[in-house]
Amino acid sequence: MGLLDGEIIKVTSKGQITIPAKIRRALSLDRDSYLYVTRAEGLLVMRKVDDLSLDEISAVLGVVAGERGVTGELLVEEAERARVRLMEERDAGA
Repeated sequence: MGLLDGEIIKVTSKGQITIPAKIRRALSLDRDSYLYVTRAEGLLVMRKVDDLSLDEISAVLGVVAGERGVTGELLVEEAERARVRLMEERDAGA
């Protein structure tokens, strides 16, 4: 499926699009599939999250973290809070 095999689709008022059935079938996209979306110059590029490498996922998360002001220190602190909550829940259930 090349660039010339595309179809014209409409963007709804909520910014939603429908991926044509033949493209969904070709890419094995189903109801629970997740796509990573970015832009490359004038193109909208989508890729199945399942097909992303660990390096690609790390790069994406790094950009998102930077945009939101999340630092490594904040991540460690949040992980520790989550660990403490899980331990408390486990101990309460024992």
